[in-house]
Amino acid sequence: MKHKYQLLICVFFLCLYSCKKETQAAGTGTLIVGKWYFMKQVSVLYQSTKEISTFTKTNFTNDDFIEYYNDGSGYYSKSTAQGPSLSEFTYKISGATITQYTSTENPGIAETIKTITSTGLAVHVVQLVQDPNDPTVTDTEVDDFTYTR
Repeated sequence: MKHKYQLLICVFFLCLYSCKKETQAAGTGTLIVGKWYFMKQVSVLYQSTKEISTFTKTNFTNDDFIEYYNDGSGYYSKSTAQGPSLSEFTYKISGATITQYTSTENPGIAETIKTITSTGLAVHVVQLVQDPNDPTVTDTEVDDFTYTR
């Protein structure tokens, strides 16, 4: 009889333990939601494999930000002489890749999330662009963005 009670008590505690909810670590999709302020932009322009231009920007204002919402939409704000310029976009996340769509015709710009924490975000982007000096030539632009909350 004594062993039955011990067995029942063990089964009872085993059931309680198995019902314990596991807390999941915050994923990229959860961490990305919110407003991110630009801290640094490093851009390099290549024609074929030759570097033709590079610049670094760190003088951003509070009007320079990107904001991601839970529903897959967001806003990009850039300061201009006339005030902030807002652009709406949608986005999808797959692993460490976030793809932003600015219109239904846009195939999306794939960006690689290099690091993401609750207070910092670093993104790497490679895209084909028209050469600023010759629109018939396609260059490769490589951008690295650093954001903070």
